[in-house]
Amino acid sequence: MRRLSKRISVMLAFGLIATLFAALPAMAANEKRFDMKNGGYVTISNFVETQKIEDVGYGETMYVVSAPATITFHGKLSDETAIAKWVDDESLDYVDITDNKAVLTEEVEYGIFPIFQGETRESNPPIILQVIAGKKEASQPKPTTSEAKASPTPVTAAPTAAKVVVNGKNVAFEAYTIEGNNYFKLRDLAMSVNGTDKSFEVSWDAAKNAIALTSKKAYTPDGSELGVSGKPVSQQVTETTANVTLDGKDVKFTAYLIGGNNYFKLRDVAQLMNIGVTWDATAGSIGIDTKAAYVE
Repeated sequence: MRRLSKRISVMLAFGLIATLFAALPAMAANEKRFDMKNGGYVTISNFVETQKIEDVGYGETMYVVSAPATITFHGKLSDETAIAKWVDDESLDYVDITDNKAVLTEEVEYGIFPIFQGETRESNPPIILQVIAGKKEASQPKPTTSEAKASPTPVTAAPTAAKVVVNGKNVAFEAYTIEGNNYFKLRDLAMSVNGTDKSFEVSWDAAKNAIALTSKKAYTPDGSELGVSGKPVSQQVTETTANVTLDGKDVKFTAYLIGGNNYFKLRDVAQLMNIGVTWDATAGSIGIDTKAAYVE
């Protein structure tokens, strides 16, 4: 831990000259997504686990990934975006970013500084990574006994066969059925009800490291909404922890990470936003009605 603290201190010393090392001109099964302040986001492949570390100014979370890990920036980058690599205890090197991507192969620690156009270095927290060999288990730093938890039991996520009708119009979603419940992406739901009395914004709260929902506010699209892949397939998934706030207050959701995106139970979101949800067994369709109140 002292070694990590020392390395991050080096990063602080180099922070002011990070702009001199700006970015130069088959999605993994375990991909981690980080949403940024102004709608851009970062995905990291081969995610293994999250570990708690000593907070020396950059948060207390380290993300462990296995090599080779692909870092992808989704959105227009600022020239200040950088990926720092700790060469040793006293010095840093920087990783080239080409076409918004970088591949990390060395088994060392990295700091990712995601800065999209319109943002500053203070807009988003850095992402601290430890890259390990392909099949190795992470060993440093180890979680404390109180942090050790049993692995969640995998469940089957099957593509939702039902049609979805939003305010009387058919809308195509890439949604999944898990244990009898339908799960959707937050941004897809926000886009589908945008412009109604039940509109809600989806953004990133860097201070709380959480997805921030704001009720009765127009949604700001980021271009990723309502995308449907050719042939989604059933897959084994596990429940994931996603910090979410509504109008500044913490809320609890059941979520699953599928294809690098968090999927939330439709009825949980509808109840939170007071949106009517119905099931038409004859038509085999899910109804979303923003003029109706939510009914259990």
